Amino acid sequence: MKESLRVKIFRMNIMLITVALLLFTAVGVYQIRRYSQLMEETNRNQNTVIVDTLSDSMRDMATESFQKYVVSEAKIIDGEFWTMRHDLEILAMQVQMVLEEPSAYSPVEVPRPSKADAGQLTMQLVYSDTADQSDAAMNEQIMRIGALRNMMLEMVEGSDTLFDCMVSLPGGASIIVDRYPEDKVGPDGEVQCYNADRRPWYVGALVHGKTYFTPVNVDNYLNSYEVMVGIPVYVDGELAAVCGGSILLDSLEGVITNAKLGEYTDTCLINENGTLIYSSRTNGEMGMSGFELKSLLEGNNADLVTLVDKALKGDVGFSLLEVDGKQTYIAYAPIETLGWTQLLSISQDDLNATAYLLAEQTDAVMEESIASMRSSGGRTVITILIIAALLLLLAGVLSLVFSKRLVNPIKKMTLRVSEMQGDDMSFKVEDVLLTGDEIEVLARAFANMSQKMEGYVNEIVEITSEKQRLDTELSVAADIQLDMLPTRFPAFPDRNEFDLYAVMDPAKEVGGDFYDFFLIDDDHLGLVIADVSGKGVPASLFMVISKTLIKNVAISGRYDSPADILKDVNDRLCEGNEENMFVTAWLGILTISTGELVSASAGHEYPVFYRKNSGFELGRDLHGMAMGAMEGMKYRNTHWHLDPGDMLFVYTDGVPEANNSSEELFGVERMLEALEKSKQESGSSAGEKTDLKLFLNTLRGHIDEFVGNTPQFDDLTMMCVEYQGSTKAEE
Repeated sequence: MKESLRVKIFRMNIMLITVALLLFTAVGVYQIRRYSQLMEETNRNQNTVIVDTLSDSMRDMATESFQKYVVSEAKIIDGEFWTMRHDLEILAMQVQMVLEEPSAYSPVEVPRPSKADAGQLTMQLVYSDTADQSDAAMNEQIMRIGALRNMMLEMVEGSDTLFDCMVSLPGGASIIVDRYPEDKVGPDGEVQCYNADRRPWYVGALVHGKTYFTPVNVDNYLNSYEVMVGIPVYVDGELAAVCGGSILLDSLEGVITNAKLGEYTDTCLINENGTLIYSSRTNGEMGMSGFELKSLLEGNNADLVTLVDKALKGDVGFSLLEVDGKQTYIAYAPIETLGWTQLLSISQDDLNATAYLLAEQTDAVMEESIASMRSSGGRTVITILIIAALLLLLAGVLSLVFSKRLVNPIKKMTLRVSEMQGDDMSFKVEDVLLTGDEIEVLARAFANMSQKMEGYVNEIVEITSEKQRLDTELSVAADIQLDMLPTRFPAFPDRNEFDLYAVMDPAKEVGGDFYDFFLIDDDHLGLVIADVSGKGVPASLFMVISKTLIKNVAISGRYDSPADILKDVNDRLCEGNEENMFVTAWLGILTISTGELVSASAGHEYPVFYRKNSGFELGRDLHGMAMGAMEGMKYRNTHWHLDPGDMLFVYTDGVPEANNSSEELFGVERMLEALEKSKQESGSSAGEKTDLKLFLNTLRGHIDEFVGNTPQFDDLTMMCVEYQGSTKAEE
């Protein structure tokens, strides 16, 4: 009758208790020493985990906190300017009421500036160098506006940031409230002129016809930097006055400095052009010395320029980039009233300082624990040795007999399991393991498991190898496809009659869209854009064939018109087209010397033309069937004309059919609007060449903004040609 392992262990333990104690002593001593080593190793690993974990956690926390904090601080700064605008708009309403109903207000004399009032908040009257100071009507208006003296004084007195407020009349008189009347009096005692109609706040208010904030400019009297607001006042449709006020940048410093989140952060303020208005740093890429303004968009740090450009669009965000050689987190938020942006930054090292400090404290605590454990372990070892020595005399002989019989099979199995690695994963049940108890059951279980593991390993190796092969082939296919498309721009640097640029962004590793351009002869330029049905590798292969056929047939000289070229290519593609692949294509031939353009369409999207006098418009050409669908199809030519400065934009359906998370299509109307915006935002004025690369990148930005986080569904290809004209065309 077979005995279970439990029975054997019970019987053996009775006989081998002495040996067990002896082994326990040895193991206890070893474990204590091993435990000390593990404690030290754990200390090191724990410190590493603390630093890494806290760094990640603090970065995640900082992302959310920084974004919320910079938005809050931006709103505080925005509130200062909003309050300034609100107060001055109320002043403008009061001035309008005074000028519309002068009899309802008692006249008040407005004094001239005096050095005797130095440092006091007063109302003062100044004139421009062209003002007629004897104008009775204007002087009457001055005295009526003087009735608003208390209101204007309280506006400046009650604000921490409003430097002054004023009302300027078209006749050249200005009523100013501030604390510096002495600066308006010259060394000779004469009151200096103030030409309000030449100041940016006055001119901007007239040009815009509404409340207008100026860029940063120099104060007329103090030679300090300031931001001013101007508000026009109309009576019976005529300009009656312009109200204004200013905030000095150094008075904003306290508000901006409060935006710093502790001693490790820095804050700065940039205007709508990317110019650094204020920075808590005095040097470096984001620093400024005094009020020497500089633009962050003109720096050499491309990542910082990209972040500033994104921030100036009104976005709220948080990024990690290198600034002054350090990895730095930067959060940004808009100041909507001015169109400015608030930036808040902290270096990655400073953010991780808390993690490093905690690691040091943990290390100190761990060292104390290790020392205490070593002391206790020493006493434990002595106690164990004494007990083991007493029991060793009692049960030494019996333990040797039974321990060998029980332990040998387990050791054999353990040794074999520890040797299982790499290609050697087999486990055989040897005779020594046939004990007839749970050890034998366990050994057979290990044998079965090793067989299954060998099968699993082989399957994993095969699957991994196949995946690597497919990934490699897809990568090579994508490289080949991109290499076939012309990507060097300018494409024809020696030709100044035209300029062109094109981009292709596949939805998968390889796509079916393609574009091409080539000189058929010295006076004819071929332009191609096409979209193959389907996606992936099949579409890519059909795209290679289609592109090659179109170009070869076009430059062969056998045909003069795009329609004949497409007909020939269609017949060739239909031969052996077992998979029923097809391609939509648009082919145009531009006569460079005259600007004449002849095109033919095989079911492709309508082209778009830019005319200097009318902007972007859709060109509805004559469509034919997609190539490869049916043999013997005919196509028709459409004739166009390009004047110098005109542009041609062709694209695939990935542009109008781009969709957002609401499954709403970008559409042709949005595309035309985006083209107009991109033309304006690319910065080219009338008569100048367009930066086509910037133009298409800007257009792609509008598409991406509409799509959002929705994955790209279709290939997206665009090509743009700007015709500059030649001497013959101009004649």
